[in-house]
Formats: sequence, C-alpha cells, structure tokens
Amino acid sequence: MNKQGSFTGIGKVYNFTLTQLFKNKANMASFLVLVAVAALAVPVMALFMGDGETGVTFMTDVMTIDEFLGQDQISYDSRYTLQYAYSIIVMIVCIFSCTYIVRAIIEEKSSKLVETLMVSIRSEAMIMGKILAVISFVAIMVIAIVLAFALSYFVTGMFMDTSFIGRILENAGITSQTMNLGFDMIAAVVISILIGCLMLSLIAALSGAGCSTMEDMESANMAATMIILACYLVTVFAAPFGSGPAVILSLCPFISAFAAPTYYVTGDIGLAILILSWVIQIVCIFLLYKLSGKIYDSLIMYKGSRMKLGKIFSMALGRKEGK
Repeated sequence: MNKQGSFTGIGKVYNFTLTQLFKNKANMASFLVLVAVAALAVPVMALFMGDGETGVTFMTDVMTIDEFLGQDQISYDSRYTLQYAYSIIVMIVCIFSCTYIVRAIIEEKSSKLVETLMVSIRSEAMIMGKILAVISFVAIMVIAIVLAFALSYFVTGMFMDTSFIGRILENAGITSQTMNLGFDMIAAVVISILIGCLMLSLIAALSGAGCSTMEDMESANMAATMIILACYLVTVFAAPFGSGPAVILSLCPFISAFAAPTYYVTGDIGLAILILSWVIQIVCIFLLYKLSGKIYDSLIMYKGSRMKLGKIFSMALGRKEGK
C-alpha cells in the first residue's frame, strides 16, 4: 500500500465531496429554501412593521461617580444582544457543518469508493478533505443567504419602508459607532468562526466514522451538538458579567470561537489575546487531526453498532501509546 504524505490527496477528496454535496437533492432543497426565506424576510417584515411608529421612552439611572467611571463603555443591552446574536449564528453554522459531515461519512461508508481511496490517500487527508468541502459548502450557503437578504433589503427599500431594521438595531445598542465595526472586526469574526467550525467538525467526523448505518446519524450528531450547545450557553450566560471573564473564555478551546470575536469587537480583549486564542485552537486542531489519522482508517471499515466518541478517543490514544 503506497500511501503518500499526510496532506497529499486532500484536493482530490475535497473536490469529490463538494461535488457530491451539490448533487444531493436534499442539500440543494435546503439551500434554496433558506435563500428564499432570507429573500422574503425583509418584505414580509416591512409589510407588518414598516409603517409603524416608534415610541420614545425616557429612563433615569442614578449612580455614584465611582460606579459611572467604572462601568463598561458598552451597555448591558448592547453587549448581551451582540453576544446572543453572534452565538446563535456560530451555533447554526457549526451544527450545519457537523450534520453534513456526519451524513457524508456515513453515506460513503456504505459504498466501495472509500475503500478505493484509502489505497492511495492517507486517512488524515481523507478526513480533512471532507471537512474542508463541507465547510466550503456551508460558507457558500451563508454567503448566498446574506446576499439574498441584502439584495432584498435594497430592493424592498425602493417600494416600502425598511427603516425599522435600523431602529431595531439602534434600540438594541448595535451601531457602527458603539461596536467599532470595520474590516478588521469582520476578518476577526470570519477567521474565528472558520477555526472553531474546523475543530468541531473534526469531532463530528470521528463520531460519524463510528457509525455503520443512517439510523445512527442522529446519535452521532448529538456528540458534536452537545459540545456546541454547551459553548453557546456558557457565552450567553457570561455576557451579563461584562468584561470580567473575557480573557478566560477567549483562550478556552471550543468556547473561544463563540466568545473571542465579540469580546474583541466590544474592546474587552486586544488583538494579542485574539491571535493567541487562534493559536491555541490551531494547536488543538492539529492534535485532533493527527489523532484522527491514527484511528480513522479502522473506523471507516467498522460495520458494527455505533461506537461512542469516548471509546473512539480511547482507541486512538491507546494506538498512539502503542507506537
């Protein structure tokens, strides 16, 4: 068996998996439905909310000088809304990616093609090629949804009142001035989501490889989904505490993808902490990547009952110690 380097063959697996994802009718149906919903969201909301009037509410808040000087620059409402909205987006993207990866791996296990590929391609390259293809598919879907929403917003604005969207964001405290939005902020968010999604996808790929039938897919998805939900809940519950837990949550693997970008946008952490969080996650990705390569070739041939994620990691660590 003449297998090449760890990264050789990723492109071949990537192209094949991405093509199969776009050929799948269920995937494309979901794709089109989500894009259609995004395109119709603005006109439907404008129909019911565009002509309404916004009431003005005045509120007083009494505090001492020390409390005033010591409070965060970003208000509680702005911080919580930003963290809540961002965490939901990351959660949805990661769950989509993990679900598609598990499905792709289980479907290919039932075919003979994967056995042919494993003759010339290392297991590390196979698993990474699949993950990158799925992330690309989900990224294309997200971009299409954003473009559909943006196009719908501008077109609807020519015929209907769409100012309510700006008022909603302003009332929540999310503006370009308070959030310091810019290209660097957008880049930080995108990079963090991609790195976090890649790390969680490796977990999902191993979980999917431990399944033999499509009936096991829901159980396999649950392992990665529980991690995603835990990260989401931690960041949302930590939002009311302001900048206190910013550094700890930003440097914690898995949670970092949900927390670091928002803390960076609100100014609670600097660029150095953000980059350090990326480095920590990349190290974790590399370790998971090498660990998965030691066990993936055996799992892909496995035909028994579903193997739990804990047992999979035990097997991989045991094989590593044996070597």
